[in-house]
Amino acid sequence: MSRVTEYRKTTPFYIYYNPNPLGNEKKAWDRGDCVIRAFAVALDITWIEAFDILSAEARRTYNIAEDDKVWDAVLKSMGAIYHGIKPEAGKKRITVEEFCKTHPKGNYFVSVSGHCTAVVNGVCVDTWNPAKKAVCRYYEIKLKK
Repeated sequence: MSRVTEYRKTTPFYIYYNPNPLGNEKKAWDRGDCVIRAFAVALDITWIEAFDILSAEARRTYNIAEDDKVWDAVLKSMGAIYHGIKPEAGKKRITVEEFCKTHPKGNYFVSVSGHCTAVVNGVCVDTWNPAKKAVCRYYEIKLKK
C-alpha cells in the first residue's frame, strides 16, 4: 500500500474529502491549501467562499491567507471559540485521533504542527489522515442554523 493510499484510508475517526475544486487532479491533495480546506469544512462553506473570506483579511493586513494571524483573526471575528492546548508537565499533547474521540459533536478548526484540519462530529475531514499529529490549538465553530 502506498503512503498516499495509507494516508487516505478511512477510519472511524477520519474520512477523505477535498473541497478544493481541483481536488481530483493528480497531487491536488498536496497544494498547500490546508487552511482554506479546513476553514471550508469546519464552517460548512465552499472552498471558494473560504478562500475569499481569508483572502480579504490577508489583503487588509498585507499578509497571506495561510498565516495563523489571518485565520485566527477571521475565526475569532466569526464567533469561533479559541482553545489553546498546554500539555501538563511530562505529558504529551492530545493527538487528532484523541481529539476526535473526546469531541463527538460539533465543528472544529484544528491546528497541528505545520498543518490545519477540520473535525466534524468526531471525524477528521481532510485530504490525509493526521491522526497521530499533536493538537496545538483549536477553534469551536458555532454554525448559524
